[in-house]
Amino acid sequence: MHKYKIELVTITDIQNFVNVVSSLPGKIMLTDGSDFCVNAKSLLGAMATVEWSELYCVASEPIYTSIQKFCIS
Repeated sequence: MHKYKIELVTITDIQNFVNVVSSLPGKIMLTDGSDFCVNAKSLLGAMATVEWSELYCVASEPIYTSIQKFCIS
């Protein structure tokens, strides 16, 4: 598994992120780092993460080059 800390601030960020990950192979999830987890390829799921204090993208394949503009250190 590959885990990346990301930031999705605006609705446009969320839409762009979902568009990018929807075309990638494998399972890609968004998690708050503990209990909550949603499908990253789902616009509705990604929109639900707005309330989370931390946001991570977890993928079965390495996807950093595709999502690097959403990644934070």
